[in-house]
Formats: sequence, structure tokens, C-alpha cells
Amino acid sequence: MRTKNSSYKRGVALFVALALLFLLSVCTAVVLLTTYNYANISENQIKRLRAMKISEAGINYAYWMIREGSLSYPCTLTPPISLPADWSISVDITENGATGTKTIRSKVTY
Repeated sequence: MRTKNSSYKRGVALFVALALLFLLSVCTAVVLLTTYNYANISENQIKRLRAMKISEAGINYAYWMIREGSLSYPCTLTPPISLPADWSISVDITENGATGTKTIRSKVTY
């Protein structure tokens, strides 16, 4: 014979179990989204650092070309640098008037 209290206890247990399952699901979703965001942030930071190093290599290439003395100004160089797919680099060199100083700008697109 069932009493009213035993039926009530089973209903509460079901509610508690569903609430815990929902809470666990939400926590899992939060952990997965956080992991995904950290991975994207890290990937973008690695790309920026790689682009900066490639840009510095382009500036060094421009210094070398200036020392060789075979350039007319203004000019744009494309250094023979190994690049990842869909990346590009251009190095612009301009001469500033009578002072003979040169401005080097390196741009990497990724």
C-alpha cells in the first residue's frame, strides 16, 4: 500500500536528478566554449607574432638591398621569404629629400 509521502519523495528525487543533469550540462557547455575561445585567441596571437617576425625579415632584406646600392627610390620590394598560404609581404622604401635618409615600411597581410 502506497502512502502519500512515498509518492511525494519520488517526485522530489526526479526533480533533483533533472536539476543536477541540467546544471552539469550547463557547466559542460561553459567549459567547452571557454576552451574554444582560448584556442582561437592563442591561434590569432601566434599568427600576429609570425607576421611580426616576417615583417622584421622584410626590413632586414630592405637594409641588405640598400647596402647593395642597386635601388632607385621610391621602390617596393617583395622579399624571397617562405610564407604560409594566403600570406603576402611588401616592403616600401622611400628617400627623404636632400638628407638622404630612407624610410622603410614593411607590411604583412595574413
